[in-house]
Amino acid sequence: MKPGRKLTVKDFLKDLTSNQEPLLVVSEDLPIAELVDRMTRLADDRIILVADQSERIQGLISLGDLARHLKHTRSTELHFHSQPPAQKRSYKGRNIRHSGREILHQITAETAGDIMCKEIRSCRPDEQLSEAIHKMLDGEVIKILPVVNENGSLAGLIHLLDIMQYLINTVSAD
Repeated sequence: MKPGRKLTVKDFLKDLTSNQEPLLVVSEDLPIAELVDRMTRLADDRIILVADQSERIQGLISLGDLARHLKHTRSTELHFHSQPPAQKRSYKGRNIRHSGREILHQITAETAGDIMCKEIRSCRPDEQLSEAIHKMLDGEVIKILPVVNENGSLAGLIHLLDIMQYLINTVSAD
């Protein structure tokens, strides 16, 4: 990188030395049972991107999204809470209330498109890396930021660990 030049996401991805496992991208109409199977085969991050027929990224499914769906499903093959826990423990996570409509949607969902989170943070290859880092750290920290082309297709991904490594290397080089 030339001195005084701001690093773009594209340049950062080009210079990346880690061997990233590519994110899994599935179609919106992938059945939930197959989604579970594919997610369990992922070596690292349990995050799946969902794309439409034109390969434009439409949403994201995390392990938490999938677990929330399985908690509410009534499908006998995917039902995961048929036995009550031996002891009730208080959950110390977010105190989020879901409407009846949201719960009904979770119960009747059949495909990846039905349970994906449609509001995802992403960046473009020509953005400044500093802007992408702010997107990752703004509000709830996310560990993976999809990089999408102008047409909405996946161009790469930025992992929080790669950012940390870059910052360590940059500081130690000074």
